[in-house]
Amino acid sequence: MRRKKEKKAMFSQRLGAYVLDAIIIGLLSSIITGFIPLSNNAEKLYEEQSTIMENYVEQKISAENYVNKTIDITYDIAKETVLITIVTIILSLIYYVIYPCYHNGQTVGKQVLKIKVKKIDGELTMNDMLFRSMINHSIFINIVSVFIVIFASKDIYLSSTTILEFIQMLIIFISFILVAFTKERQGLHDKLVHTDVVCVEPIKVEEKENVICES
Repeated sequence: MRRKKEKKAMFSQRLGAYVLDAIIIGLLSSIITGFIPLSNNAEKLYEEQSTIMENYVEQKISAENYVNKTIDITYDIAKETVLITIVTIILSLIYYVIYPCYHNGQTVGKQVLKIKVKKIDGELTMNDMLFRSMINHSIFINIVSVFIVIFASKDIYLSSTTILEFIQMLIIFISFILVAFTKERQGLHDKLVHTDVVCVEPIKVEEKENVICES
């Protein structure tokens, strides 16, 4: 007797989908936010940032001076481009949360690699995808960063975002290790939300029938 069993997605499939999704959302964000006009201050800051980089490459400024100037200008640019960041967050929510909920737990990257997100103990919901994406795709970090840049000082912004980015990188690194080297192949986001990433096409397995012999 044969029955169908869902096969867990391989690490290479998940990594490929992750990279492809990152490229797609990056392109979409660039195209859509390209229609948002930059303020004069923002344009000047980008020009200044480019000049700082050129001066460092040409060794006109020291490494320490380069780092200090870059840190300062990063905050100023973030302040001037809050609207672009908000639009990027909204696009990420649509792509990573809403779209998969109506497409069998799949982003475009997962569709190409023929894998999907599946709830282990029930039906996959939008809340599951939201929580998952907040952890795995830096959406939570970006939302917090927006609030910090609007309401906090430069020092608080720089220290907070550095810590948050380190935490996000650590989460992604641990998730990659768990997916690549454990039997369950679940990242931290999967474990917290009780989801699996499986192949779209199940595999067929043989199931032996129990035979009872009468004496």
